[in-house]
Amino acid sequence: MSDAPQQGDCRMDRGDPRCRATSDCRRRAPCRRDILRVAAVSLLACQPATGRAQEASRPITLVVPFPAGSNTDVVTRALAQQLQESLGQPVVVDNRPGAQGTLAAAHVARSQPDGQTLLMGSSVMFVAGSLIRNLPYDPVGSFQPVSGVGSTSMIFMVQATSPIRTIADFHARARQSAQPMTIGFGSPSGQVVLALFATASGTRPTAVSYRGIPQTMTDLAGGHIDAAVVDLGSGLAQMRSGHARAIAVSAGARSTLAPDVPTLQEGFPSAEMSLETIIAVQGPARMQPDVVTRLDAAIRAALTRPALQERFATASTAVLTLDAAGLDSRIRADNVRWEALIRQAGIQPE
Repeated sequence: MSDAPQQGDCRMDRGDPRCRATSDCRRRAPCRRDILRVAAVSLLACQPATGRAQEASRPITLVVPFPAGSNTDVVTRALAQQLQESLGQPVVVDNRPGAQGTLAAAHVARSQPDGQTLLMGSSVMFVAGSLIRNLPYDPVGSFQPVSGVGSTSMIFMVQATSPIRTIADFHARARQSAQPMTIGFGSPSGQVVLALFATASGTRPTAVSYRGIPQTMTDLAGGHIDAAVVDLGSGLAQMRSGHARAIAVSAGARSTLAPDVPTLQEGFPSAEMSLETIIAVQGPARMQPDVVTRLDAAIRAALTRPALQERFATASTAVLTLDAAGLDSRIRADNVRWEALIRQAGIQPE
């Protein structure tokens, strides 16, 4: 029998010296090398799709630096619900409160930069190096900005039954009292606002730190502290329920949600404070650009949905639409101002 290739299926490797395949043979009958090459290409073509399917089945985790019930937590859960629908993969919320948000930030900074673990960061966390010594991460360099989410301000609260009705009343009481007034806070932003108030008013209230704003409000209602500095959403919710009274906001203008509550600047012009906190999504540094783009687009699309906007409104949080590049610019610009305010307030890293 001749060992020349026959028409039909040829099992001979075309690299074999016995192969004398003609152009007609190559056209009609694939050799073993051709068959193996096609199989390999087909296998490689299947791998990206398989990888994408595996990625879509893994949950995205949004790490919240504050306890359940906090303003950031409410905003995050509203976002998670919309993202889960738009991305077609599970989105879970992981609350990791403590150490002024640094526990959560450190966890995300150590995570794989695959877009599966993301941080719900806030303004003061971006300048944490000015507040906390020996951070195990770089507040800016260790993270990849992904997308802006929302913005809010801080508000001073007293008990509903307190004789203090304005920030001027609180100032007078602080100056007259033999014991320092106690003011609680449950977030880094609250600490900055409290310190700025102390500087502007010339008083030295005792700052009481809590793991989160809900605990701060619990102690305020129980009479364990004289006042509290909390986010606008938490404060207004307590005010509407009749459990607390708002006496000042930290923004540069009165809030449309509470037009009768004056700004701190109205009581203390020298305070020069117009302090708003942004909430933003960040991932670990070195995320791939296509992953950032995909998440950024999904988040910004979610922010346009009426259901999410309604949830934000209940949390007294304004929607902040910033893409990854815009968020990076906003963080760097805000950091200069926040660090100046921290120095002005005389806050020393702990």
